[in-house]
Amino acid sequence: MPLIAMNREMGSLGKDVAAGLEQALGMKVRHHEMIDHLASRARLRKSHVVSFLEGTQGLIERLTTDQVRLRILTADEILSMAESDNAVILRGWGATSLLKEVPHAVRVCVSASRRTRVKRMMDRLGSNDAREVERIVDNNDESARAVMRRHFHIEPRDINEYDMGFNTDRVSVEQCVEEIVKMVKSPQFAETDESRAKLRDIALAHHVRAALRTHGATSHCSVRVTADKGRVDLRGSVDNIDQSEACSDIALRIKGVRNLENHLNVVEVTGRKGDGE
Repeated sequence: MPLIAMNREMGSLGKDVAAGLEQALGMKVRHHEMIDHLASRARLRKSHVVSFLEGTQGLIERLTTDQVRLRILTADEILSMAESDNAVILRGWGATSLLKEVPHAVRVCVSASRRTRVKRMMDRLGSNDAREVERIVDNNDESARAVMRRHFHIEPRDINEYDMGFNTDRVSVEQCVEEIVKMVKSPQFAETDESRAKLRDIALAHHVRAALRTHGATSHCSVRVTADKGRVDLRGSVDNIDQSEACSDIALRIKGVRNLENHLNVVEVTGRKGDGE
């Protein structure tokens, strides 16, 4: 099934492009749908999840939220939607980065000049206060950049992160949709057994990471997870053999794991000074 990942800027008409693709290809845009499930899994308020995803967390939220856990769960949710049987458009939240190694995933960026985006937002908001709207646009841009830098180590305007970029100063929504549809239907982005297998392995690695991070026995273990044709490899360091065995047990419970290689380094934690004396 077709798979599109999109980043867009406020006022770029990215939402309109996504809606056009939804109609042209019979696909479903996924953006806010995962918030409820993600909030439940992370045991957080929906508002905390939204502020994390949009890069608008305040100091208290940053200090009281397990950022790594939430990042891992977000990636897991995105990849779960990507590997579903339905054709989807994943808009925002790192989907373009997470799917960069999937051959049939089309990754696009929709942008426009700041001046054009401010004008569009003034019209949309019915505001004549250019400075206030500029502030809103700039804050949104900086928040989006912060999320991409912090969690994916990329710049959202780096064209090398996408298969195609569109500047809606000069390119219409209809033209954007037309060009993306061509890419989706081209042999270069055709879904194959190999590309589906690649997506399954990427998703499987993230499913295992999420399971390890959310289980009490392994939530603080430093584990790198890779998957290849269902064979999962665990590397990193744990405090004791019990944690290592727990990591193996939890990973083996995940659907799709065929074989497991545990290369975790056990670093026995010494007792406190005076223990055993």
